Amino acid sequence: MRGWPVVLALALGLSVGTASAQAPAGGEALLGLDRPEEALDLASPTPFAVSDSVLDGRTLRLDLTESLDLGSASDQAPVPAVREPLALDFSSMTDALPDDTTEVLRERPQPLTVFGYYRLFLYGRNMTEPYPNLAPFERAYGVGDGYREPMLSVTVLGRPNGRSSFATELFVYTPYEGTENENNTISLNLGVNFYGNFRTEAGNFGVRAGGIHWYNLSPFTIGVYQVLDRFSIFDRTPWEGVNGSVKYDSYFETGQANPGDQRWNYQAFQGLILDGRELPGGIGFDAFFGKTQPNGGLPGAATDPTTTVPGGGTSGGVPTYLDFSGEARALPSFIGGGRLQRAFGDNLVALNSIYSYRTLDSLTAERRQYQVHTANFDANAFGVNVSGELGASLFESPAYDSKWGEALMLRAKVPAERTVFPLDVQLYQVGRHFYNENGEIATGNNPQLRANAGCEVAAGDGGVGGVITQVNQLAHNRRGVNVNTGWRGGPAQFGVGWGLAHELAPTTSELSYVHRVNGLALSRIYNPFPENATCATQFGPLGRQYSFFRGVFERVQTTDVDPVSGTALNRKFYHAVDLTGKVRGRLLDRNLYLFYLGSFGSANPSAQALPRDDDTYLFVQYHEFDLYAEITDRFMLTGYLGLENARGGRFTELSDETGLPRDQVARGIGVGFDWTLAPNTGLYVRHRWMDFEDRSFPLDTYQGREMTVELKIFI
Repeated sequence: MRGWPVVLALALGLSVGTASAQAPAGGEALLGLDRPEEALDLASPTPFAVSDSVLDGRTLRLDLTESLDLGSASDQAPVPAVREPLALDFSSMTDALPDDTTEVLRERPQPLTVFGYYRLFLYGRNMTEPYPNLAPFERAYGVGDGYREPMLSVTVLGRPNGRSSFATELFVYTPYEGTENENNTISLNLGVNFYGNFRTEAGNFGVRAGGIHWYNLSPFTIGVYQVLDRFSIFDRTPWEGVNGSVKYDSYFETGQANPGDQRWNYQAFQGLILDGRELPGGIGFDAFFGKTQPNGGLPGAATDPTTTVPGGGTSGGVPTYLDFSGEARALPSFIGGGRLQRAFGDNLVALNSIYSYRTLDSLTAERRQYQVHTANFDANAFGVNVSGELGASLFESPAYDSKWGEALMLRAKVPAERTVFPLDVQLYQVGRHFYNENGEIATGNNPQLRANAGCEVAAGDGGVGGVITQVNQLAHNRRGVNVNTGWRGGPAQFGVGWGLAHELAPTTSELSYVHRVNGLALSRIYNPFPENATCATQFGPLGRQYSFFRGVFERVQTTDVDPVSGTALNRKFYHAVDLTGKVRGRLLDRNLYLFYLGSFGSANPSAQALPRDDDTYLFVQYHEFDLYAEITDRFMLTGYLGLENARGGRFTELSDETGLPRDQVARGIGVGFDWTLAPNTGLYVRHRWMDFEDRSFPLDTYQGREMTVELKIFI
């Protein structure tokens, strides 16, 4: 604790020195880039052409202010780039540059580029009324947020010739814990990435290999559930940049707090990716082989299945993921697949396929494997966008009788010019046997299909059973519809989403929902991925809560089940309503932002027009208010208020003390500030008060507060 002021002083000195350095003289035109390989003409099979307007004399300036495609397979998101433009010296070029500089840049090697950031994250908490068995960790103070986010990151980009390039990232993790501590680590964050591009008369071809790449194929194969402006941005993500009020303007306009952030759009992939575009007939292809996160060892993290988190998951020290290395690498686990597509102008049709397997025993041929095959399209006509995907999957394991499962989704987006309000309508059906760990569909409803047969809840899972979802969040064993619309008036924007779905078959007797208001703070207390863990971290006096990456969910047991087998007797209907409200105004000639997020969800025995808390299995509602006030050009005050309520129905577990189902209330109050010390340096402070109680289950209560201080410097 006594060393923190010294650390802050040194870091602040570094930031001032870095910020004072003047960028080399050059042209004012900048390139807006999302990833470093774009700067070096790396990843895309159709690389951009740099016009002569960005060249001024002997200097090419590249604005790398967006997120970089660099990260860890388990939890590292793309790292935002430096706020100052990088200057690459082309003094060896001739003074007279050709009008078209595309070939010049492609053929000439570029110098080695080195940049990075320093991120000091100080964390402290005081749980005044903790859950049982947390002692002696009611109070905890640490350097680092417990995730695999480096304190010092140095990225090296190089291009040895006009057709290939490489990138790697070195990181230093928690150097303030002493020379003998195992967490004092200097290592590669990504491995070494290689990129190549080859333009031929037959088409454009690209290759990516090694390291970690951010990659998508299609929503049902390799994809991520996409949602904008439906999550609070009060708590910063570790991969955010130094952006001041730009963050809040962007969130108001587009719903993106960190434009270019690849974590929310792509899956982490390690291996080999080949792609081709602009082939004869408009044909394109992708082919890949390697590992996604599920192939990296999250399921079955320990070779000894009896080893789990000490104390039933109630350990509470400041967590670290460094020792969570997954199962032995001697057991093969890979994924492969590809895509064949054809473009018709702005329209696209594609066939997609993936095959994933994990060897269960080194002495036998037993495998847990699944395959997914789909066709998808994207069409535009008269301003209307229509997209869809149709496919099937087959899950196979020694303990499961293999069956094919179907998945179908059709979505239309109609602009306001065609209707009174813009409309986004989605229809879908996903069978109970459809399974894929890498797509955007939640596939935890069928208890026969499990990522880890030895665990009721596998490490990393964000829910089990019938999940209370947001609008447009898909889950298998459901048929449903989602509708979104929005409008804008003066300084305000509003959005409404509505969803209704029903189970195709009563496969599960469990429900689950996310604790949104204080979930991030709880996940810092109860490590989602502790050393030698086999299953998800389970905690709380009743053992109903589970920790995952930056969140917590709760498991609910229903009681209308077969008395002999314990299986569910009735299908459930799922309802969702999401509300958003955003206001951007001026107060004393300074920017003022107010954001509201409301979400309602329920599981009922019959279909209803709206989520409701009577005649229900489970009803959950969330209300979150964010306030951001600009005090000076570089200083902003931040505020947060969150309210959460979850109520169980008569067909859920009852309290022995009160004889009533759960009735939970959670509150979160936060204050803080963003201080932009220099164009490349920011200081961010957040202080949160949190409390939770279940009025029906007296033991289920906690209260406390946490404080975080983040200093981020791009160098």
